[in-house]
Amino acid sequence: MKTLREKITLTLTGLAWLVFHVRTGPDAASIFSGTFIQIMTTTPYALGFTYILVIMIRYFTGGATPPWDRIARIFFTIGILFAFFFALYEYGDRAEKLRKQEEEESSTVSRICPDENPKVKLYWA
Repeated sequence: MKTLREKITLTLTGLAWLVFHVRTGPDAASIFSGTFIQIMTTTPYALGFTYILVIMIRYFTGGATPPWDRIARIFFTIGILFAFFFALYEYGDRAEKLRKQEEEESSTVSRICPDENPKVKLYWA
């Protein structure tokens, strides 16, 4: 990292990585624990793919290992991708559970046999 621009972009990439791992919750403890669990879930994948990409880069460049800041950028980028897809899965699962819960709560009306629905007598005034 020679220029100020490289330092700033590395910092911004690291912050983006952290933002993509943040999980929502009702209180601060659940936010921190959810974020920690998300980071611990995606980090092994990101490290493994970073290692594979660094080996490939080293092979294609003739044995030259990229500098540490380039490796960190690769790690952050892969981590952002994994965090994004894990978040999509998690939020989709959360929405599906909420939909099923609402469906169970409002399942008093029979959709199969309309005659089984409780009917209210009409009172004409």
